[in-house]
Amino acid sequence: MILRVLTRKTPHEPKPRSERPRVTDIRSDRWIQRTASSQKISVLEITRASRLQFSKNAVHRRIIESGYMIHAKMARRLPLSKFHISKILQWSRNHMPYGDKWMAVLFSDEKNGTSMDMTGI
Repeated sequence: MILRVLTRKTPHEPKPRSERPRVTDIRSDRWIQRTASSQKISVLEITRASRLQFSKNAVHRRIIESGYMIHAKMARRLPLSKFHISKILQWSRNHMPYGDKWMAVLFSDEKNGTSMDMTGI
């Protein structure tokens, strides 16, 4: 057996292996790339917007494969300063007579999930 391999005129090449089939086809790849390039939308939002079932990692790979889009993180929004918070409170107190019920109101920053209680001001 070894002698046959060594005396062969053509070099031995391993058999071609079949790869894992792609989850997306060409049409869905183009849709993913078009959606990602035309809007400021996250990979997870693209995954949810699609009618097909594939993971966010598959969407991310298709965007990277396009070659002309680069990854950029969205800019973080600065938190409100105490001055702005007091201005918001002043406006709300002037425009909505709510009395002592304001102490039960909780303002939250939806971006990072932190919250601030009104008693801390």
